[in-house]
Amino acid sequence: MYTLIYYILDAIAIVIVTTLFEFLKAFLSYKQGDEIPKNMGKLTLNPAKHFEPIGFLLFLFSGYGWANPVETSSRNYKDKKTGTIITYLVPMVIFVVIAAVIKIIMNVVIISDSGFTAYVSLFLAVLARNFAAVAVFNIIPVYPMSGSKLLRCFLTPNQAIKYAQYEKPLQILVIFLLVLGWLTPVLNAVVNLIV
Repeated sequence: MYTLIYYILDAIAIVIVTTLFEFLKAFLSYKQGDEIPKNMGKLTLNPAKHFEPIGFLLFLFSGYGWANPVETSSRNYKDKKTGTIITYLVPMVIFVVIAAVIKIIMNVVIISDSGFTAYVSLFLAVLARNFAAVAVFNIIPVYPMSGSKLLRCFLTPNQAIKYAQYEKPLQILVIFLLVLGWLTPVLNAVVNLIV
């Protein structure tokens, strides 16, 4: 029974966290002049607009995954590099802060280990962990993670073209490593430092 409740709470937390992450990227890009997120209906907190089944299932069973990534274009930014960094790095920083704040609140507020409050405590712990997990996982410079967009800011056009040729195989490799559980310990070590 506990395991089922854990997975239900984890699924809810995953939907909340991934929706917020994609919305935040869409919002930041839109605020810098990019109309694509708005035109594609991504400037919303509606989870259905951000849900991606493979990323969700990976997240649920491996602890790391993604939502349907918001498409952005840096063409309308005042400064392409700075705008891209703001759009893709700021959400990760905010999520690390949110995870830490939730954990601090949990440590300050004494929550009972029985009844409804135990489930509240479990949900907060799962939520904090998932906020941190999204931030840490998105550092990986492989599409659809934010790290791929950030890496391109520092590549020459020729390097970016060469890198793009390897994106699909690298994405498959990351999924493979997640499924086998080989990437999880490294990511968990970083997440545990945060929460």
